[in-house]
Amino acid sequence: MKPASVASVVRASIAAGLIALLPQRLLAAEVTGAGQPPAEPPAAALTVKVQGLRNSKGHLAVALFDSAAGFPARERAVRGQLVRIEGGRAAATFHDLRPGTYAVAILHDENGNREMDFNFLGMPLEGYGFSNDAAALFGPPSFARAAFRLLPRPSVVAISVRYFSL
Repeated sequence: MKPASVASVVRASIAAGLIALLPQRLLAAEVTGAGQPPAEPPAAALTVKVQGLRNSKGHLAVALFDSAAGFPARERAVRGQLVRIEGGRAAATFHDLRPGTYAVAILHDENGNREMDFNFLGMPLEGYGFSNDAAALFGPPSFARAAFRLLPRPSVVAISVRYFSL
């Protein structure tokens, strides 16, 4: 054999040995999707249904969060909507969400000033609520208590409004 032929045979056998060591899933990915970015998970839609509103004054503010950072400060929400109230109920739908963990906070903004109003003791004067109907004792619940898993399909979260009364 010529020296060039021996070198090419050695290179070919080394390459064959390396290919045999690669996991089969990598080989399949290389053949079917070489150089393409991974597929995005299918988008999900989330409808938030709110019940127990004491009147139809003002509007309902619905804020959607995808992490504990800043929950439930509206400035940290990934999405938000102001919706009309009819017959003690309201609903908001968020489209094109990535599947994952989320939490929702709501406010019945009865006077339309776009913020939670409090009495002289610091107790809320307007209705509020959280996904999982997480209780707000001495402050808002943690993100973990209000969190839910959004799957890649249309989903519904129901929230009952709470009003503080003396």
